[in-house]
Amino acid sequence: MGGRGGRGFKRKGGDDRVLKRDFKKGKRDNVWDPSKERGGRGGGNGAGAYASYDKTNEKFEEYYKAQKIVPDGEWDDFMASLRTPLPTSFRINGSGKYAEDIRDQIENKLFAKVPDVVDAGAAAECEPTEPEVKPPTAVRWYPDRLAWQFNYSRQQLRRLPHLESIHEFVKRANEYGSITRQEVVSMIPAFFLKIEPHHLVLDMCAAPGSKTFQLLEMLHGGLNDPQALPEGFVVANDVDIKRCNLLTHQTKRVNSPGLLVTNHEAQNFPEIKSMGGRTFPFDSILCDVPCSGDGTMRKAPDIWPRWTVGNGNGLHPLQLKIAMRAAHLLKIGGRLVYSTCTFNPIEDEAVVAAMLKQSDGALELVDMSGEMPNLRRVPGVKTWQAWDKHGKHDAEGRPEGPFKCHPTMFSDAESDALPLERCMRVLPHQDDTGGFFIAVFDKKREMPAAPEDPNKKLRGPITVRTELTVDTAEQRVSVTLTLWNSHDLRALREAEANGPLVPEKELLLTQARGGGRRGADSRGGGGGG
Repeated sequence: MGGRGGRGFKRKGGDDRVLKRDFKKGKRDNVWDPSKERGGRGGGNGAGAYASYDKTNEKFEEYYKAQKIVPDGEWDDFMASLRTPLPTSFRINGSGKYAEDIRDQIENKLFAKVPDVVDAGAAAECEPTEPEVKPPTAVRWYPDRLAWQFNYSRQQLRRLPHLESIHEFVKRANEYGSITRQEVVSMIPAFFLKIEPHHLVLDMCAAPGSKTFQLLEMLHGGLNDPQALPEGFVVANDVDIKRCNLLTHQTKRVNSPGLLVTNHEAQNFPEIKSMGGRTFPFDSILCDVPCSGDGTMRKAPDIWPRWTVGNGNGLHPLQLKIAMRAAHLLKIGGRLVYSTCTFNPIEDEAVVAAMLKQSDGALELVDMSGEMPNLRRVPGVKTWQAWDKHGKHDAEGRPEGPFKCHPTMFSDAESDALPLERCMRVLPHQDDTGGFFIAVFDKKREMPAAPEDPNKKLRGPITVRTELTVDTAEQRVSVTLTLWNSHDLRALREAEANGPLVPEKELLLTQARGGGRRGADSRGGGGGG
């Protein structure tokens, strides 16, 4: 998800404090300071507070109205929801009787007291502009009422002593591992993977780890014996080493031996092989790619003034590379879930359409409309617009030069024929959540070979053996060429396709590489002509 990551800090004076708050005066007084509004990133000093942001952006509204991602008649509700703080949500870890016991205790003892608080008139202490105090509610689609959310502002939590117990419970239980604080929409993708205890699972962009925690729970949850260990495992990967540290911290509460944390670029994630060279394809892959994150505006209001169409345009190529790499790593019969926390079709449907086109039938976009019927969502769009800072463009009228839209960003007749309505988009006003996008794929056969990227930089020179005609009698000798990038390799293959190489063709190839040390290496006895 966009904007994800963990931050530790070091206190001046040399005392390390990682992921903890350092209160110099000891325990804070239970007194509300109006200057400390909800949701800021200013370290609790009022800077960057939620209410201080101007939650308007004309370009944002113009762009998404044109994309028609919101059903008719719901635009005002959509925008109004985006301008309100995101509710606090959590899920109870584990499953079975233990999780149900925790649920019953918090539901019958802790949450049941909230109406009494309101009836006693304590809510009158709040400002008239603050929302009504309501009991926490179970997430409608989550199984067994094991996920909950409440929409109390920090003002209400700190002003009303009767609500302080809820505040303290959420903090303590999250630290102990009984619950996990997690956005409601980010709980969705794991359910569509249909994980079983023997599955090999890959979470390609895993930090900060809440989804990985879910995957591990599901891996263990399918076992009849709670003491048994699953045959499968989860590989949790992230490109940022600091976020991998946060990932390890988050997932250690599940105490599972079936977890492997890796630090690698997702788009170049390698195959996993045994000591004997056996390759392990994955049964399930979660591909929650980096994105522009405008679906998280309710908890990250600083996105409002920074939002531009260029944010999504710049990430589209990376998202497609990560998703296609996931498709290659998936076993035949396996399942891939692609997800983002953005509304943007360039990062959503455009990526899905490109995946289906490039997979040439190897991937099937699965219709999940019958799954989780209580989850409110809208189907994916079949057409969309590609914009840059100058406005809208279409594929046929795409300008040359500085225009940053890639060909895969555009909808066309081919993408219109794809079943993109099988994608799912969660809108914030429908269930009081953040925004999210999900597409589910099943792999039907092997993927076609990935096309060569002429702009790809090789990590080092490669050598290729070829044959060279050296005289008119068409005598051929072996020659070894040293290639330094994909342009070289493509030029060589094109030259070979046109017939046997002759010295003139070798010369042209050498010139294309720039000559010098990038010329042909004749150590193999070639070049004698």
